Amino acid sequence: MMQSLKKWYWKHVTSRYLPCTVFCRDPLVLASYDTDFTGNATAFLDVFSESRAKSIHVFLQLGWEHETPENAEMFARQIKDIQARCDRLKITILANSENEVRVLSGLGLHTVFCNQNAFVDESRYPVLKRPKKFDAIYVARLSIFKRHPLAAKIASLRLIGEKSWKNSINEDQYSEDILANRLRHAVWSPHVSAGEIPAEVASAHCGLCLSQVEGAMFVSIEYLLCGVPVVNTASIGGREALFSKDSVKTVPDTPEAVAEAVREFVEHAPDPEKIRAAALEKMKPHRETLRRLLNEAMAPKTFPASRRFPHKLLLRCTKSPLQYLRYGLRKPAK
Repeated sequence: MMQSLKKWYWKHVTSRYLPCTVFCRDPLVLASYDTDFTGNATAFLDVFSESRAKSIHVFLQLGWEHETPENAEMFARQIKDIQARCDRLKITILANSENEVRVLSGLGLHTVFCNQNAFVDESRYPVLKRPKKFDAIYVARLSIFKRHPLAAKIASLRLIGEKSWKNSINEDQYSEDILANRLRHAVWSPHVSAGEIPAEVASAHCGLCLSQVEGAMFVSIEYLLCGVPVVNTASIGGREALFSKDSVKTVPDTPEAVAEAVREFVEHAPDPEKIRAAALEKMKPHRETLRRLLNEAMAPKTFPASRRFPHKLLLRCTKSPLQYLRYGLRKPAK
């Protein structure tokens, strides 16, 4: 029954809309993810050509790092090509790190520092008082870039994450090795509902962020909003932008260093409310930046200070039909 409902929902609701969130219809102002936009560029441009809006402004979040030359240069070529095909279109890149701003601006893209993690709805991630069952929790799919072996020396470990979505022999072997050998002592669940994540996080003394290359990693801010400190390894992609020094320990890329930092948090835990407050303070300027940008793009209309941003800007989130009606952009008729 549930599977049939999902198929119906996909066919009759989700599939009719482009992957974006619309903030204003005229002028047309919307947000999307980088590959969601570039991968559907023709459909977006068809909608833009049919739109009577006097101007069109697209804000793009970055799902993966765009600091390395190979990623940044290819992305810049794609954006410039799309931009050139619509005179009314302006594209602004919402970078997750200041270095990303420098790199993409240097390639001629209009880029601002506006980290995606600032748009997680904090009301979904409360501080909960729960017995501490685990020394650490790692919410991450079982994929090579997540570097699970760095958690091998942690005595009590909770893992939440599905096996990699890639149909790759290496990825399959990696996940099997993690579960059967390297982290066989961990308590693993392939999937936990979003509503249950705060309780799971609260059951651990700290959260783990172990990838070296990624995007901004939503779960990094979710840990902190739940009042749980983070053991982190140095990375590119932007997750460190919203970290505060009292809430996060960044350590060398060794199992021993990770385990030692975990032990320190087990023995001396920061105050959960202070961890959350520090995260919220770091989020504020990014929300203010996007609000200002939206007001500039929507003028003379405004995005008022009293209006809350939807969770994760409703990008790559499960939406209700009413949310599609309010925030969606219908695909062009075939």
